Amino acid sequence: MAIIDPRLDGADRAEARPLWQRLAWMAAIWLGSVLTLGAVAMVIRFWLNSPQS
Repeated sequence: MAIIDPRLDGADRAEARPLWQRLAWMAAIWLGSVLTLGAVAMVIRFWLNSPQS
């Protein structure tokens, strides 16, 4: 049984995704943003620590 937002009316409630699926998307977006931020931070760190010519 899915937990659906009670504020939705008939047609919107029928199309709403289950809570676990909405939470999984939120977790995936969060993880993607954290990994992207980490990658950018590593690039900046290597760039700043590179030997100067």
